[in-house]
Amino acid sequence: MSESSEPSIKVGDILYAVIIPCIVAFLIIAFPHYLAPMLDPTLAAILVYGLGEAILTIAVPLLFGLLWNQWAGGASGFLLGSIYALYVNDTFAAMQMFGPSGMAGDISNLGYVVCAMLTGYIAGALNKGSLSFKRMVVSALVGGIIGGFFLLYTQLISPFGMVTDLGYSIFITILPRIIYGIVIPIIAKVFSWYGLILRRLS
Repeated sequence: MSESSEPSIKVGDILYAVIIPCIVAFLIIAFPHYLAPMLDPTLAAILVYGLGEAILTIAVPLLFGLLWNQWAGGASGFLLGSIYALYVNDTFAAMQMFGPSGMAGDISNLGYVVCAMLTGYIAGALNKGSLSFKRMVVSALVGGIIGGFFLLYTQLISPFGMVTDLGYSIFITILPRIIYGIVIPIIAKVFSWYGLILRRLS
């Protein structure tokens, strides 16, 4: 390809390639540092400390499941859920929380993997590649909520006693999945408008 045929850089390219990603990166860093101290503990747990968990175990698996298929949703959930489980496991190790076997962490680590995998798989299997916003929302909500209850179950049976208030735990586990179950289909719909779909349209 000759230099004359190279695409020129436009203002929009700088906006979407540099400015917006930098703003998002700044917000990711600023949220826990500036926002957390100003929020109610419940909101901080959902909007700040739970942001990484939500992105890895809910948002990305849902997006892949809706825009591609159940296998992509399940596989991305398995991989990203495993990454988050490793992070949680390191946290347990730092806090000297060891299970009966002497290993750091407990059954709830597996819950993050299963939760993320189910979320992406169920959303993709129910949606079946549909670009209908209503169907995407229903698929995402069902996948997210079912995955959330499996995570909650592993926390309930955890020997570390991770659940002390069942009602609060249900609220803080399911609410983010309802929020992302609505937000991610909106993002998926916008992606579909621009043809950013990882599968062949018939």
